Amino acid sequence: RAAEQGDANAQNNLGFCYNYGQGVKQDYKQAVYWYKRAAEQGDANAQNNLGFCYDNGQGVKQDYKQAVYWYRKAAEQGLTSAQLRLGVCYEKGRGVKQDYVQAIDLYTKAAEQGDARAQLWLGSYYFYGEGVKQDYRQAFHWYKKAAEQGDADAQVILGSNYFAGEGVKQDYEQAIYWYKKAAEQGYDYAQLKLGKCYYNNGDYEQAVYWYKKVAEEGYAYAQFKLGLCYYNGQGVQQDYEQASFWLRKAADQGLKKATELLKKIETEK
Repeated sequence: RAAEQGDANAQNNLGFCYNYGQGVKQDYKQAVYWYKRAAEQGDANAQNNLGFCYDNGQGVKQDYKQAVYWYRKAAEQGLTSAQLRLGVCYEKGRGVKQDYVQAIDLYTKAAEQGDARAQLWLGSYYFYGEGVKQDYRQAFHWYKKAAEQGDADAQVILGSNYFAGEGVKQDYEQAIYWYKKAAEQGYDYAQLKLGKCYYNNGDYEQAVYWYKKVAEEGYAYAQFKLGLCYYNGQGVQQDYEQASFWLRKAADQGLKKATELLKKIETEK
């Protein structure tokens, strides 16, 4: 009723309900109808949502220029998600002429408001020197901001920065700290990197723990390293059967090192 009486917030909420089928039958066209009514009244969230509909052809014919139009309206009101989406449009040249400087400006505005994804992307721009002068310290600054908010991608990158000494003094303990943060969120690549760090540091029990998690997800390298630990009795009791089990899994994925070690085990039996 409030939506029908012209309440912009209620209209946006009703659009959201139709968009995601919450309490009503999902209907993208109805979602667009209510988003548009709210957006035309200046509701930033509705403008952003309407832009997304045009961007993805959801309930309306896909129209990148219209997406840019509505994203810009919301972005000018300081809505970080709209700044981010408009930045992507500039980055990809979607509905607007490709312009990395504009993309970076929008990501910076969102990042400065604390948007973790914008901070991550901004860090990558500085890291690779796209649209800005390459600056590892600036990259590290933004990666850390995102990592501290719990962004797993940023945590892995930050771990790699510490591991390689890029933009910061090399520090293996800090590398492990940030890899572990991402690994504990279930990020398999971080678990793999963490296993490698522990293995290289001689903490084989921890290495086995993390390698096993990733090996079970099907990573050939982790399967090989886990098999190697069982073969050498590193962090676990020596067990040729378990070694062969994991090495065979890695070998089946084409890892030559695993095939070679399997052959060696066969000759030693």
